[in-house]
Amino acid sequence: MREDLRRLLEPRSVAVVGASSNPDSISGKPLKLLKAYGFGGRVYPVNPKYEELLGFRCYPSLESLPEVPDVVLVGVRAELVEGYVRECAKLEVPFVVIFSSGFSESEGGIPEERLVEIARAGGTRIVGPNCQGLANVERGIPLSFSASLERSRMHRGRICYASQSGAFGYASFGMAVDEGIGFKHVVTTGNQCDLDVVDFGLWWVEEPDVDLIVLYLEGLKDGDKFLRLCEEARRFDKPLAVLKVGRSPTAKAAAQSHTAALTGEERVWDAVFSRYGVIELKDSQDIVDVARAFSAPRNRVRRGGRNVAVLTTSGGGGIIMADRLFELGLSVEELPRSTQERIRPYIPPFGSTRNPVDMTAQVINDPAGFPACLEAVNDDEGVDAVACIISNIVGSSGAQMAKDLVDFYREKARKPVLCCWIMDEEHGEEFWGLLREASVPLYHSIARTAKALEGLCRHSSEVHLRGEVEALPGEALSLLGDEPSEHTSKAFLRALGIPVVEGRLCETLKEALEAARELGYPVAVKVSSPDILHKTEAGAVAIGVRDEGELEEAFERVLERAKAYRPGARISGVLVERMARGVEMMVGGKRDELFGPVVAVGLGGIFVEVLKDVAISPAPVDEGLALKMIEGLRGYPLLRGARGRRPADVGAVAKVVSRLSQIMASFPEIVEVDVNPLFVDESGAVAADALVIRRT
Repeated sequence: MREDLRRLLEPRSVAVVGASSNPDSISGKPLKLLKAYGFGGRVYPVNPKYEELLGFRCYPSLESLPEVPDVVLVGVRAELVEGYVRECAKLEVPFVVIFSSGFSESEGGIPEERLVEIARAGGTRIVGPNCQGLANVERGIPLSFSASLERSRMHRGRICYASQSGAFGYASFGMAVDEGIGFKHVVTTGNQCDLDVVDFGLWWVEEPDVDLIVLYLEGLKDGDKFLRLCEEARRFDKPLAVLKVGRSPTAKAAAQSHTAALTGEERVWDAVFSRYGVIELKDSQDIVDVARAFSAPRNRVRRGGRNVAVLTTSGGGGIIMADRLFELGLSVEELPRSTQERIRPYIPPFGSTRNPVDMTAQVINDPAGFPACLEAVNDDEGVDAVACIISNIVGSSGAQMAKDLVDFYREKARKPVLCCWIMDEEHGEEFWGLLREASVPLYHSIARTAKALEGLCRHSSEVHLRGEVEALPGEALSLLGDEPSEHTSKAFLRALGIPVVEGRLCETLKEALEAARELGYPVAVKVSSPDILHKTEAGAVAIGVRDEGELEEAFERVLERAKAYRPGARISGVLVERMARGVEMMVGGKRDELFGPVVAVGLGGIFVEVLKDVAISPAPVDEGLALKMIEGLRGYPLLRGARGRRPADVGAVAKVVSRLSQIMASFPEIVEVDVNPLFVDESGAVAADALVIRRT
């Protein structure tokens, strides 16, 4: 459920407990900022030592206030915090923002669970502790002590930013403000003992005047809530950009100690971002660059597709941009002949009309040249965004190019347009100002321009929201028995619609010979034991057994090797199965500790073991998304019939992936499913080996 945060973000009254006479202290600066911003509500300093602070009447306690404030700011010593939270709960204060440190972020810190328990009893919600508070930039309401809010000019805009880290959050916010980016809200949540960054994201996602939501995450305690935010962001067409830290082993350990939260596995995070079109940020500069792209009004005109037209005055700059876009998954496709013909009259013989369009510096010689190139790619329906790279055009020529770009952007642009102008500030500042005044997104780095374009295109990419979880027959679980084995796992999967190779579990050689005659040679022979889950490592597998003589020898060999590999292992018999042929694949499912059920698919052998060529997605997935996962594999050409092979039935694999994802989503008892190998040929797909592990 979406939390109602309006009284926190738009309070009518604010109390500051432990208010200080030092305007630069943690409990003094909030008063200083509220006064400087001209906050129109009521401000109540609380400290029995003073009668007045900074012109505000001071009160001895929260109970002595003339009203219950919407927000109470707490910046006292950690051991005093519980008492103030108790007072807030008693008075039913809606929100408490705790600046104080000395809790879960510190070794031996005070546990936070007690604060939440006390607050919840009175309906009070907590931001923090160990946070730097928040600010409603749009309405001039600073509930913080951050120095980043002390500035002569603050840009108001339609971007909302929530950060777990107070110092990083406000520092990166300050960088963006310095570059002219406008914000609506900025929030820091610290230890997140109660409200977290996702709660704020869920509030903003339904606000009509928000163009971009930015989150800095060190970890999450509720993966499902984050997935809900991703889905709501797509439903309301709200771009969501996330800087997720804690990916390296060292950073992961630091993030856990700092937030006491789960960070999740890197590949699962990547899968979540990919599925929902989340814009992934890498550092503070990405926040600035992506925010600049989305805050430009004209960039809301059209977002869709991943093909970029690059107009450049430098051939080298165009090549670099094409490389960076390719690395980010965008394309710079050759323009169609009709578009090239429109451009050709303005391009010298040593330029290029293809894409990147190398206009060369000669474009300044014809006043119609640059506008004509802009209009040509603007009219091309195959172009989804435009990047202009201008280098070393100075003086009146630079001013004219800037004016041409501004006129086009204001009057004609029907798709996102970004400008990368590479030049020293002394020569460029005069006409750069024209672009900034017109809100044309301006960059001075090709790589940063490419990243901003990637953000625009990623948000507009096709996504698949979580579908309904299919009701599967619960009685199928009884087929698994008490302990995992290949035989019971296949029985379970077969009952739920996943094709498995035909076979028999045989206790004696006689039964094995009868089974092979029924199935037809060649067959595969494998030991069946709940104590030997990895039969190949034990050498307890024989494949391609061609006749009765080979079967007799294989039967004895797999049993002997199994007993040698694991003395005392319980052996229920030997599996005799029909041989499967085709391209070897793997399909699997696991229950991620943060995001719950996920499904994976990849080609088998070296593609999985060495190249890690696997596609992952939160479950469930439909067959359409499963097919896209398969098509995204580097080894996909093998399935399409590379080197004269017949094309494999990829649709059959997609059905297996989708069905397995439904199994993972339907049965919380299932911890992991491994179908490896899954053989696929032109006639379908079949599981040759499988293991289902259920929670004990």
